[in-house]
Amino acid sequence: VPQCVWRINVDIPEEANQNLSFSTTERWWEQTDLTKLIISNNKLQSLTDDLRLLPALTVLDIHDNQLTSLPSAIGELENLQKLNVSHNKLQILPEEITKLRNLKGLYLQHNELTCIPEGFEQLFNLEDLDISNNRLTTVPASFSS
Repeated sequence: VPQCVWRINVDIPEEANQNLSFSTTERWWEQTDLTKLIISNNKLQSLTDDLRLLPALTVLDIHDNQLTSLPSAIGELENLQKLNVSHNKLQILPEEITKLRNLKGLYLQHNELTCIPEGFEQLFNLEDLDISNNRLTTVPASFSS
């Protein structure tokens, strides 16, 4: 993923430097934070902690890649409501995923997960969870909460 994607809310776009006569309403980069990022079907093998530079994300869709892990910075996406990491090669989930208190949909199907981290009871808003087609042998007792 190009660095400019992670920095879209941080860096001023090139066109801003070329034309100084933008009106307030035309300065989209000062008004809008990226809320939805769909980077599925790209053969991505990893994501960086620069993911934390997109705190306004409500949807992160990274299905159908080749991810074996998620960065711990994913726990900093406190506005995230939907996370789709299905059809990857995830073997473990970072504990930080339990910090996503606004998460409503979590799609983990078709990975290589053998366990789920403790703390899922903290995901009070979780409505949709798909963990089918993994290698789970057990789930934490707290999962029933």
